[in-house]
Amino acid sequence: MSEEIKLSSKNWDKFYESQGSQFFQLERKILKDHGKNQKTLFYKILNSTTKLIQVVGVVAGFGFTGLGFVENRNLFIFGEFFLFVTIFVGLLWIQKIYRLNINSSDKEVVRVKSIFKDRYSVFKKIYDKAFSDIKNGETVTVSSSLMDDLLKKNNELMEKFTDKEPEQKDWDPLLVLMILFIVGGGGLLASFVHFCIK
Repeated sequence: MSEEIKLSSKNWDKFYESQGSQFFQLERKILKDHGKNQKTLFYKILNSTTKLIQVVGVVAGFGFTGLGFVENRNLFIFGEFFLFVTIFVGLLWIQKIYRLNINSSDKEVVRVKSIFKDRYSVFKKIYDKAFSDIKNGETVTVSSSLMDDLLKKNNELMEKFTDKEPEQKDWDPLLVLMILFIVGGGGLLASFVHFCIK
C-alpha cells in the first residue's frame, strides 16, 4: 500500500487553492483569452471584407446611374458582371468565415477541456477523499501515489498545450476579390470612354 500524506485543515486549504482553484481559474482564463482573440480577429476580417463588398456595390451602382453615358455596352456588361461576381464571392467568403470561426472555436474549447479533463479526474479523487475526511472530522490523508499522479498531470499540461493540430491552408479570396474588383471597375470605367478605333 502506498504511503499517505497527512494535511492539516490549513494545509488542505492551501493545497486546494494551489492545485484546484488556480487550475480552474487557469482553464477559464485560457478559454476567455481564446474567445477574445478569436472575436477580435473575426471582426477585423469581417469588417474589412464587408467594406470591400460595400465599395464594390457602390461602384456597380454608380455604373447604372450613368447608363445613359455608356459608350461601349459590351465593356459595361463585362465590368458590371465582374463587380457582381466580386460581391457574390465576397458574400460566400463571409459565410465561410462564420462557419470556420464557429467550428474552430468549438474545437479549441473541446481541446482545452480535454487537456484539463485528465488532471481533474486525478484531482477529484484527492478532493473526494479529503471531503470525506473533513466530513468525518478526520485529518485529511492523501495517498502519495495520487499526489505523484497529480504532479505528473500538472507537468503534462504545458506539453499538451504546445501540441496543436497543424493548421490547414485555406484559400484566401481577398486577392481574388481585389483582382475581380479591379477588372470589373476597369471594364466599367472603360465603357464610358469613347475609343476611336479606325
